Amino acid sequence: MNKMAYVSLACALLLVTGGLYYFFREEPVLPDNTPAVEQTTPQPASNLTFAGSSIVEEKNGQKVWELNAESIEVDAGGKLVFLKKLNGIFYQEKGGKVDMIAQEGILDTKTHDITLQGDIKATSSEGAVFTAPQGRYEEQTKTFSGTGGITLIQGDTIITGDKIDADTNLEKVKVQGNAKVVTGGNK
Repeated sequence: MNKMAYVSLACALLLVTGGLYYFFREEPVLPDNTPAVEQTTPQPASNLTFAGSSIVEEKNGQKVWELNAESIEVDAGGKLVFLKKLNGIFYQEKGGKVDMIAQEGILDTKTHDITLQGDIKATSSEGAVFTAPQGRYEEQTKTFSGTGGITLIQGDTIITGDKIDADTNLEKVKVQGNAKVVTGGNK
């Protein structure tokens, strides 16, 4: 999805929310002889919130990733999208995919980078499983990173460490800080 699509999505969401607010707002009842007083203090713009929505990134007609969340909130400027209890699918060039869950996520609509937090678990279609408390997906480099004590299980190999950088296929990984590799399934 390009920048214009995100801007269009944000504008459409603003229009829908504004329309809903207009029709469902409660207006105070004024006595017949009292003129309405205009409010002179500007109110801060509030965020838009949606329940049970999804966001899809496409490039050249192919899905790059898809994020589904229990709730999606867009900041007033339209730059950040806050996701709660999200499920994501990151599509691989070779036809596979990585399914990811996290408690929270923040999508930067300009860079398309996604910051993840809370019980992150990613499972590739080839069976690799990655867990971390904090993570990040960088759109430009198509890489995942995880921090805060990570675990990557591929077959009978278990890799642990403080930080990991990996490609979206979870095939090329770099583990830093207290890195440990155990093969044969023993911890």
